[in-house]
Amino acid sequence: MLQRGIAQLNDEKYAFAEALFREILAQDPKHADAHHQLGVTLARQSQFAAAEQCLRASLAERESGPCRRDLAWTLLWQGRDGEAIEAYRAAIGAGLREARLFNNLGNLLKKRNSLPQAEACYREAIATDASYALAYSNLAMLQQDAGQHEAAEANLKQALALTPNSPHLWQCYGGLLERMNRMDEADEAYRRGGRWEASQYVRRREAHWQQLGEIDAAALSMVSSGAADNLTPWCLLGIPALTPELHRDAGLRFAQSRWRGELAAPPLVARGAGLAAALARFESGERLRIGYLSADFYDHATLRLLAGVFELHDAKRFDVHLYSYGPDPDATARARFAHVPGTWHDVGALSDAQAAAQIAHDGIHLLVDLKGFTTGTRLGITALRPAPVIVSWLGYPGSLGHARLADYLISDAVVTPPGAAAQFSETLALMPHCYQPLDHRRQSAPRPSRAQAGLPEKGFVYCSFNQTFKLNAQISTLWARLLKATPASVLWLLEPGSARAKENLRQFFETQGVDAARVIFAPRVTQEAHLARLQLADLALDTLPVGSHTTGSDALWAGVPMVSAPGTLFAGRVGVSLLHAVGLDELVARDLDTYFQIALGFATDTAWRARVREKLAQARRSSPLFDTVAFTRDLERLYLAIVGREVHGQAGDRTPVVVQ
Repeated sequence: MLQRGIAQLNDEKYAFAEALFREILAQDPKHADAHHQLGVTLARQSQFAAAEQCLRASLAERESGPCRRDLAWTLLWQGRDGEAIEAYRAAIGAGLREARLFNNLGNLLKKRNSLPQAEACYREAIATDASYALAYSNLAMLQQDAGQHEAAEANLKQALALTPNSPHLWQCYGGLLERMNRMDEADEAYRRGGRWEASQYVRRREAHWQQLGEIDAAALSMVSSGAADNLTPWCLLGIPALTPELHRDAGLRFAQSRWRGELAAPPLVARGAGLAAALARFESGERLRIGYLSADFYDHATLRLLAGVFELHDAKRFDVHLYSYGPDPDATARARFAHVPGTWHDVGALSDAQAAAQIAHDGIHLLVDLKGFTTGTRLGITALRPAPVIVSWLGYPGSLGHARLADYLISDAVVTPPGAAAQFSETLALMPHCYQPLDHRRQSAPRPSRAQAGLPEKGFVYCSFNQTFKLNAQISTLWARLLKATPASVLWLLEPGSARAKENLRQFFETQGVDAARVIFAPRVTQEAHLARLQLADLALDTLPVGSHTTGSDALWAGVPMVSAPGTLFAGRVGVSLLHAVGLDELVARDLDTYFQIALGFATDTAWRARVREKLAQARRSSPLFDTVAFTRDLERLYLAIVGREVHGQAGDRTPVVVQ
């Protein structure tokens, strides 16, 4: 019966296998092998808690390396990484040597930032089985993160030699080549592995727009079918046909594949736990504890937006904690943090589980994740639920897809209209004006001359300082029409950082009948120098389907109006929200044809242009967009409204939280 059950298990006929193993145990309740194989059968059906019980029953009867290994697997899937590590080590101690065992142990140690030990495990896996491709690729990813790119490439090539048809390995190799700025090779690697979502992103970064229609369609098909694991939602934003629903679902699948153990683990803090008492104490004069979690607390765009909010939090009412897992702040950032009435926590050296445990220990009432699915994210921390309510804000323009990662998404009624609430896994929490803050202490260097900035002495200056991946043939064709319709005008773009991208853009505009000399690239400079030179522009041009975010607020702060049109995604509506917040709805177009007419009218109607610029200058003194104090008070009221919803709201209420 045992052999028949194992045969059924190997054939994935789990119901038959389970029945046979249970029949054995009915006759012999201490049959160690039957307990073991029943545990494996239940684990294959994702019944991990029940599987664990069976495996522990087997071990109670007889010590076994394979049983310890399988116990580790069930613990891993329940998010109990520490226990899984001990089980794997016990299996090794019992004499079991398997490449998969060493590889899985290496993965767990890497999650805990035990990198030398993880590397030793991957190398042991290779020594145990030189044909185990996954260990080569995992070792390569470790080396890539350490900047050892040549060694990483060698190991990835070895993995691909062993498993040449693995989409996952081609994705890893493409990612390494992309990091090494070998974009053509990265694109080829992604296409060889059928990773169309990565291929289109690399091409957009290089302004390589040929064949994007077919590649985009293949990428969206992968999203809708769920055909690819680890499909990063951020890289999909440039696809024109991407819908909010598809983007949300891509986030869900990415979270499930990346943080499956953490999402399966029992929450450290139950949703809403202790908030009623905290709110009552707050009303009696005690502070509410707010935590901010990010890797970007250094000289970064997110910090430049948030520094003012951090400084202006009401320290008498809110106890602010900053949890950083990114680079150390530079001198400028450290100087700003000296003014923040809060507590700094460096959790970069901690594992996700350790960082989450610290947040839970600190008793944070409301945790704000500022990263989402952007580069360097550690959403494994929030997946473990270290606070009674978790909020997503600012870093990622969209839904995280999985309800456990965030309960609320801070936005505004323009970027996320209340009627679109069903497109998000989070409950919308709407700021009264724009969801994006500006720093009240930002400064500009002295304004340069046009010649110093590389601009002609005369002529209208259109500008767009967005990243190259936000540009596309459709919007660039429209810009070419504007240049041809306004003689002596120029288009001022940000230096792409890639000679190939720069040449592609120049060639594109030449094919549209625009002299390449009229497309001017601005070098990357400090924020103060950028804000100074930006004042030389006449009109900022928004992009679609991904629009201007900090680039838009920078332009408006510098006194440069912007023309925009609403996209279908959160990421394509930020420019419209910024313009609405400064009272310049006249520069919001209903479609791209109207966008062209508004931009052309602004360039040719000097009287209207003067009126708009004066209106913007007045908004700089009075608009909510530039009032960081008022923004911070609104944000604090929104936090209290969220906590109040958790305490007094009805279960399942997804009505947006609004403060007026």
